[in-house]
Amino acid sequence: MQHTRVTPVRSCRVCGADDWHTFLELGRVPLANSFVTDESVPEEIFPLALMSCRECRLMSLTHVVDEHDLYDHYFYVSSPSRLIHRHMEGLAKHYRGALDLGADSLVVEIGSNNGDQLAKFQPHGCQVLGIDPAQNITAQARDRGVDTRTDFFTEEVAKSVRADRGQADLIMARHVIAHIDDLHDLVAGVRELLAPDGFFALEVPYLVELINRRAFDTVYHEHLSYFLVGTLQRLFQEFGMRVVDVAGFDVHGGSIVVTVAHDDSRHRTNPDTVDARIKAEADAGLYRDDAYDGFADIVDTLRASLRASLLDLRGEGLRLAGYGASAKGVTLLTTSQVPPGSLDFCSDTTPEKQGTLIPGLGIPVVSPEEAAEREPDVYVLLAWNYRDEILAKEADFLERGGRFFVPIPEPRLVGAEELAAAAGRTVSTGARS
Repeated sequence: MQHTRVTPVRSCRVCGADDWHTFLELGRVPLANSFVTDESVPEEIFPLALMSCRECRLMSLTHVVDEHDLYDHYFYVSSPSRLIHRHMEGLAKHYRGALDLGADSLVVEIGSNNGDQLAKFQPHGCQVLGIDPAQNITAQARDRGVDTRTDFFTEEVAKSVRADRGQADLIMARHVIAHIDDLHDLVAGVRELLAPDGFFALEVPYLVELINRRAFDTVYHEHLSYFLVGTLQRLFQEFGMRVVDVAGFDVHGGSIVVTVAHDDSRHRTNPDTVDARIKAEADAGLYRDDAYDGFADIVDTLRASLRASLLDLRGEGLRLAGYGASAKGVTLLTTSQVPPGSLDFCSDTTPEKQGTLIPGLGIPVVSPEEAAEREPDVYVLLAWNYRDEILAKEADFLERGGRFFVPIPEPRLVGAEELAAAAGRTVSTGARS
């Protein structure tokens, strides 16, 4: 059996300091996307813990797993969620307008996955190039007509792309920066490839939202870093770049899209979104140790509550199953020490995951069609970040008396009555979905 290489983090990947505050230990667990088909093969487990850099307040895992073991063959495929696709279309529309992108424009995406985001630019004539290390998924992107290079993005790769295609008017990196250990090499590559008045648009889970929503399941071995706007500003300043805008979105449990430009570009910094957020981060105490200690206490209590709640439901004779075999769900179940037999199966729409087993728990992953034939009493909503969309989709299940167990921000059961009440509140207030 080939062993995966794991190394402890010594110095901060943003500022280089080595003064860390370790505050949350989640145990030793398998890789969240290491779905297996053979229960007889021993699974490797790795330490999962968080620390905060006292110099720049990067939140980081304490250990890094070798990137090739994580990404050469990858199970995550861009979500089919309508919410996510509307979000991607909205980003494409915004940056097309802000930069006047057209047939002579080049849009590059780092961590482009199956090409869903880049495909939003193609109908408008933009030239596109994806860069992603997963061989199986980049093949899917090329098959659909999205030009994609199978590689990790580095400064050397950026130089190669610039020589072949010229500079990029827009570089995007949605939910990938947190996965990269050498952030200085990444930013050096962006600086090399980005046109003088271009934008680098990166999307990351926002550390403020992660803490406020108690979203500890966002923590897994692929997510090396967790960012404040102030931390990102410091990173880019070292490379002659600056954060010019920040926008918040209610996707993936609360994310921000950060727009970065060269220092000497024509783009002005928006103080209402950049400076204001950094001040709010400081006012919330996120540049001090005690905020992180408080979060750790909350997470430890929540993990114990999750385990107890699921065992109580099982003790009542209810049949439980998972809904969404997400990496977040693997973290939630394994770090909460939920017994392997607690869930009968887990339903997931991703063909690559169907027929596999949840890492560390051996729970079979099945298609939605098979799940419908084995309908449980309660679905544990592992993909809780798509809560509203999933509850609406599964209205018939709820009407038949089924319920969803929503684990975050606190464990609770949701049935048809609550869904109807929520719909009534939405209509009465005139709120838009």
